[in-house]
Amino acid sequence: MARPAPAGNRTRMKILDIVLIIGGVLGIMAYNRMSIARLQRSIPNANSEIVGEWKSTRGPEHLVFRVDKTISMTVPAPAPGDAAPAAAQTEGSAPAAVPDSTASLPAAPESAAPLVGKYQLSDAGKVYLQLSNGKKYTTTIEPSNKNRFDLIDADTDGVTTYERVP
Repeated sequence: MARPAPAGNRTRMKILDIVLIIGGVLGIMAYNRMSIARLQRSIPNANSEIVGEWKSTRGPEHLVFRVDKTISMTVPAPAPGDAAPAAAQTEGSAPAAVPDSTASLPAAPESAAPLVGKYQLSDAGKVYLQLSNGKKYTTTIEPSNKNRFDLIDADTDGVTTYERVP
């Protein structure tokens, strides 16, 4: 059986060993940094893809995404013919006034004031919208179809398709 070496005869690290270890660590760090940079260039930037004006395919609703992560949604007011019918007169109430043919009714606004809110982007193009009236929506911007997305209402799961305004 071999005897162990005495404690005073430890092998010493030479300068070449230290240089190789430091060079190896720096090489691994450089390789990882290049891989991360290549990955960042390959992932689409959802922020630049969503900024702009979008129009609903089923109606006149408009969405405007801004660079400062704010959004405005313009929904047109209902047409005068779409208004709810007036309440029926009861027997004890006073008779309704007959409208004068010369009197003009105030015109309904063409569109309601836009709702404002904020949007938030996550990985892989997922977008979360929160409007000032409390409504929440989600969508995903896909790299294959950058000019169209489906907006999903978080409360009702209703879907509205929007296309980019040229």
